[in-house]
Amino acid sequence: MGYWWDIVLNILLFIPLGFLLDDKGGKAALFGFLLSAFIECAQYLFLLGYCEADDVLNNTVGCGFGILLCSWSNLMILKKWEDLPDFMKTEEVRPYYEALKKKKLSLVLKRMMDLVGGVVLLVLLAIPMSIISVLIKLDSPGPVFYRQERITIYGKHFRIHKFRTMVSNADKIGTSVTVGNDSRITKVGAKLRGCRLDELPQVLDLISGDMSFVGTRPEAVKYVEKYKPEYYATLLLPAGITSEASIRYKDEAELLEAAADVDKVYMEKVLPGKMKFNLESIKNFSFFGDIETMFRTVFAVLGKEYK
Repeated sequence: MGYWWDIVLNILLFIPLGFLLDDKGGKAALFGFLLSAFIECAQYLFLLGYCEADDVLNNTVGCGFGILLCSWSNLMILKKWEDLPDFMKTEEVRPYYEALKKKKLSLVLKRMMDLVGGVVLLVLLAIPMSIISVLIKLDSPGPVFYRQERITIYGKHFRIHKFRTMVSNADKIGTSVTVGNDSRITKVGAKLRGCRLDELPQVLDLISGDMSFVGTRPEAVKYVEKYKPEYYATLLLPAGITSEASIRYKDEAELLEAAADVDKVYMEKVLPGKMKFNLESIKNFSFFGDIETMFRTVFAVLGKEYK
């Protein structure tokens, strides 16, 4: 057992090196090999231990794994700058891209948490979601899910999964933003919104990669089309189920309740405020920061106020 543990440990120790060497491929693997060989030789010369060729091999394999994970994170999480959509390759977006580029390990951990967490939640929530689906159907005619088109990472269009909380075809008889006393909200829908249970089906979007646990809330297409150039930086990461902006603006519907032109007030007053938090979250992104936001969301739902 000790022999195999030694192999695993030697591999794990050099995986971070592969990340630090970025995606330089063969040159990075060669550097990992030479560094490991130097460490083993120095260890032997200074009588600190044996010079073991198998450790050099294991370290090099670990470095290779790190390089592969780094390449995978670039492919699955953060594209190369030249591969971004043209509308995102601007000077306003560049600082946020450079900040994220330095967080490769956090980006990989974020995607792993979304995928594994999404699968686990889907299993745990299967029965509660089935019960909610029945209640929605009994409450009002129409589909169980609300599938409005939204925008996520790199401007990709997707149809979000949410429990329907309004009358069928509500988006065709009113604004895309919901206000506090919106007559389109159903009785069951009001309860679901109060506890944010209407968001539960988004575990499907987590698994698909269209959404993340934490990230800028996915906006409707018509709002994204009016974004300022800097706002497009929020599309460097998948849209999120929750965010710091969501916590601070959890009473958004009440804020818009008295507005004569809801869309105008949202674009000119509410969205800029939310984007301040969204952009700050992109610039200061970290995996553990996402964990903190998830806990803050739970406390906010339970009634805690954040100013």
